[in-house]
Order: sequence, then structure tokens, then C-alpha cells
Amino acid sequence: MKSSIKQLPLAALALAACVGSAQAATKITYDDIPKHIAPFGAVLKHRSFKVTTIDGKTHKGATLFLYGDRLALGRRDGSYEDAIPSGQITRIEIRQFGRFTQYMVWNSDCIPLGAPPVFYPIAIGALAYGIASTPVLLTADAITFFIPPKVYEIVH
Repeated sequence: MKSSIKQLPLAALALAACVGSAQAATKITYDDIPKHIAPFGAVLKHRSFKVTTIDGKTHKGATLFLYGDRLALGRRDGSYEDAIPSGQITRIEIRQFGRFTQYMVWNSDCIPLGAPPVFYPIAIGALAYGIASTPVLLTADAITFFIPPKVYEIVH
């Protein structure tokens, strides 16, 4: 009996993950994107984007560039994918996962290497902040993994 009680939180997490993936998609036209996602010309960062095209290929990225006639995806390593014409897009999924890891990278980048000794207290403070905040940011990112994606079916 006690072992089944210990497995209850795991079962609840699995159920939450399954329920989130069963959500219906919102059907919109490409011209409706400014009403539902962001205005054309906007750049959405630090999320997980998945774009499906007419031929069934999926394109994934962490940055979404929205244009009136196309969209483009940027990857976490800084590289970019070729723009996808609006007529080729059939589905856009937006997940919140990965939203907080940017701050962990920023915390590690604030330490100046080779700086004069006058900057050491600042570097130590930045390092202490990074060490203290990383568990919180990892926990927040783990929670966003279970938030269901916003799914938009693009009708032509």
C-alpha cells in the first residue's frame, strides 16, 4: 500500500502530460497570426517552436521571426533556418519550455575573464547570483515542460 502511494505523484505528472497533448488546435489563416500570436515583424524568443509544412516536414527552433509572407526559425546555437513561405505552413506549435534557461546562460556570461582585480567583487557577486538562481530556474523550466503547447492549424 505504501509503495502505491509513493507512485501517485508520478502518475499525476504522466496524466498531466497526456491531457496537455490532447488539446485541439485553433484554426486560423496566416493573415490572422497578428491577432493570435504576435504582429508581423515581431521576433519571439526563448520558447520552443515547431512549424509543420504541407509536405509533412517539421522545423524546430527557439526563435520565431514573423513576416507577412513568410516566417523563419532560429536555433539555440545561433544558426538560422531558411524562411518558410506562408503558403507552405500548415501548423505552428508554441511551447513555453526553455524559457528560463536563457537566464542561466546570461549568469555564466557576466563573469569577465581576464578583468583587472577591481572587477573581482562584481564577478564573485555575479557568480553567487548564478549559483543561487540556477536551481530555481531549472525547476521553473521543468514545470513549463508540462504546460500544453498552443497549437495553430493554418488553413489556406
